[in-house]
Amino acid sequence: MKRFFITFAIILGVSAAASAQPRSAGLRIGATGLDAVYQHSLNKGEFIEGSIGLDFGVKGNAGFKIGGTYNIILARPALTNKGSWAIFAGPAVAFGNVYDMVTYEVYNENVKYPDNGFLFSVGGQAGIEYHFEGLPLQASIDIRPMVGIHVNDGEFRDPATNIMIKGFESKSGFYGNGLTGFIPHLSVRYSF
Repeated sequence: MKRFFITFAIILGVSAAASAQPRSAGLRIGATGLDAVYQHSLNKGEFIEGSIGLDFGVKGNAGFKIGGTYNIILARPALTNKGSWAIFAGPAVAFGNVYDMVTYEVYNENVKYPDNGFLFSVGGQAGIEYHFEGLPLQASIDIRPMVGIHVNDGEFRDPATNIMIKGFESKSGFYGNGLTGFIPHLSVRYSF
């Protein structure tokens, strides 16, 4: 019975500490995709962000991506009389099933095709966010460039004939679409 009360007290304490931390959830949209995001503050100067969503890929072929970042608040400038600002940056990681350009040798000629496959990438995030005064809303503009590998299954659909072509070996290569993360993204989140 003593262990039960100790375990219950620990769970209650951890739950109270977690619920005391500011959190927010919302959407992030930009050149690389559309994500549902969740932010959890670790303390006054650090927060983690998780995201899951669509990767716009190349030539209109969508995939999905799951990502996470660990951000440090670098400064809190007083840019306006109302609300609060924060400048942040930190490392990021993502994985998923996305489309990227893959080079195949077809009839002794190198041809690039969009093909889906597994993605693992690392990168960074940097941005500025604004917390509205009197409203439970946050807005931010950030960049999140990613570099990594894209591994496909060696099968692709020829866009000219719409025929599925099989028999190529699985290929791994540089995930080129991650560099579009240098284009700023917009996030709007509800704080709770």
